[in-house]
Amino acid sequence: MKIIFVLAVALFMIACSTNNNQQTTNLSGTKPNIVFIFIDDLGWKDVGFMGSEYYETPNIDKLARGGMIFSQAYANAANCAPTRACLLSGQYSPRHGVFTVGGSDRGKSETRRIIPVKNNETLPLENISIAEALKPSGYVSAAIGKWHVRNTPEEQGFDFGIERHHLDYPYGHWNPDSMYLTDHLTDVAVNFIKENNPIESGNPFFLYLSHYAVHTPIQAKNEIKAKYKTKEGMDCHNNTEYAAMIESVDESVARVNQTLEELGLSENTIIIFFSDNGGHGTFTCQKPLRGGKGMYYEGGIREPMFAYWPGKITANSNCEEVIISTDFYTTFLDLAGAEKPENYNLDGESLVPLLEGKNEILREAIFWHFPGYLEAYAGLKEDSRDPVFRTRPVSVIRKGDYKLLQFHEEWVLDGGFENIETNNSVELYNIKNDISETNNLCNIEVEKRNELLHDLLMWQKKTNALVPSEANPEYKKQ
Repeated sequence: MKIIFVLAVALFMIACSTNNNQQTTNLSGTKPNIVFIFIDDLGWKDVGFMGSEYYETPNIDKLARGGMIFSQAYANAANCAPTRACLLSGQYSPRHGVFTVGGSDRGKSETRRIIPVKNNETLPLENISIAEALKPSGYVSAAIGKWHVRNTPEEQGFDFGIERHHLDYPYGHWNPDSMYLTDHLTDVAVNFIKENNPIESGNPFFLYLSHYAVHTPIQAKNEIKAKYKTKEGMDCHNNTEYAAMIESVDESVARVNQTLEELGLSENTIIIFFSDNGGHGTFTCQKPLRGGKGMYYEGGIREPMFAYWPGKITANSNCEEVIISTDFYTTFLDLAGAEKPENYNLDGESLVPLLEGKNEILREAIFWHFPGYLEAYAGLKEDSRDPVFRTRPVSVIRKGDYKLLQFHEEWVLDGGFENIETNNSVELYNIKNDISETNNLCNIEVEKRNELLHDLLMWQKKTNALVPSEANPEYKKQ
């Protein structure tokens, strides 16, 4: 594990590095087919290309090594629905109001100091989806798998949408005919590619393959699970069924790529692999990162990511530029040569310069806003601020090497900036030097703290972010 950590730190020190055979292709406007493979609850360290020695992902690793690995890729939220809403709309959560899953008032009222902002469980139709934005450029689009933002994919501009309930999976990863959901969704995705072969149709496609794996319930195929029962676990990577679920995802990625190769589509298809939030702390962990799903520490929002496009993206390349999932929308428009929707705010930046081998994109900071509560679960309680909640209402900024978290309970009820040195309302970390977020610099690097706090407050104002501000009369001091 020490060797893995040293390698991770070494990668962390590099921006976007490539081998000496870097392509100089201009990728903007190339209209590639876009395959976006989206995994549910897969953590930053839960794949081989990010250092796992227990989970086996040979096919994913092969594609990652054949393209560009992004080691500082972030989801827009620490749980699934808001990340999906942000990714599909290209907008930060204050612009659409999807902050969490279900209600924002999770847990017992007597444990919540402040009244949370009401959550919007539906991505509004006025928020233009990436499928709608790509359509004028001739793209045929499919949303296959987990949707989780209400409405339907077709109402949000997709030509084709299929979810778990369409395939007779009322809950879980097995249907009454003993078909495994990850395999079933892959079948549907492969058929979509074959039926919409752009060599025959003349139209590029956008495939949004959103797996339900590796989300609970943790259910895997017995023939894969058996292999892990004889394998020695590594630290907190030791759950045989979770490992087998990951391997099924790996097989899915291989089948999708094999289909592209067999149809002769690989050279004009970009594959992006990503996850919606951190790994579930009951089954896995992301050390050296702190936290997991539901926390706004690194383990809850940093994701495994690669982009693969043979002949266009240089193989064996690594990028440590900070990116976030709202960037995909803008990137896809750039690749397609599509116009930005008129009078529509986009919060992401195009990643095309990075994919072309340039070292940076022009952006000062990225942001998160979570004005609600997520109760604790069995795993990783030691990584949270308290044992009751994985997270309480919080806003976050990452700027350069620094990350600041503003906790709204203490900010609103305990004196805000006036008492910032004693009220525990703000945490500041140098992520480059302290990837595990153990050394709070709030009262040490005061100038940097004030700079980031100012930028965060200005961003909240710019996006009309709803900030919880009323004390909860039912709260009982613990």
